[in-house]
Amino acid sequence: MKTNVEMNKKVKDTLDAASSIQEVKVSPFFKENVMHQIRNASEDVQDVTGTWFTPKLQLATLVCVVVLNILAFNNLKETSYEEGLSNFAESYGLVTSTESTILN
Repeated sequence: MKTNVEMNKKVKDTLDAASSIQEVKVSPFFKENVMHQIRNASEDVQDVTGTWFTPKLQLATLVCVVVLNILAFNNLKETSYEEGLSNFAESYGLVTSTESTILN
């Protein structure tokens, strides 16, 4: 029951604090100044993101993608189907052992 009394006291204190809030006097140019700062900040962000799409960066990205594709294609040619299948079977434990044991 003690916690209920404490909770009621906290609720009463909160409501008393909310009722004591008074109106704030704001400068008539406050909204205009804030909107001006927001516009300036958004222009700065657009300038920074614009540098990510320069032709140099696009060309470098294209070269990297082409080189990676060529390397992957060459690696794919080097491995045969049988090697890939045996690697897959070994990875998942699907291979039966053909080695003779000492007991046989």
